[in-house]
Amino acid sequence: MKKFKAEGDHLILEKINYDEEQTTTGGIIYKPKDVLDSSFSEAKIVSMGKGFPIPNGDVPEVTYTVGDVVLYDARSRMGMHQDFDVIRREHVIAVVG
Repeated sequence: MKKFKAEGDHLILEKINYDEEQTTTGGIIYKPKDVLDSSFSEAKIVSMGKGFPIPNGDVPEVTYTVGDVVLYDARSRMGMHQDFDVIRREHVIAVVG
């Protein structure tokens, strides 16, 4: 993938292969496409903008960083690209741990 640098409150996310088998710590083998709702997606953050300041001038802190896998509202994607998704910070629902 080319090198991209997100700006503002945007996140550039590397798509996860939903057909690749994964194994839980308990030994259960599954494919992510079989357990995710079609409204949500998981992806790894590859670039993150600094964020926009709120009216008092502060930039809200977030609990995730580049390299984290996040769950986000798939309907919030901006445009379409084969390798990555672009979303705004506000569309991150959870950090996948």
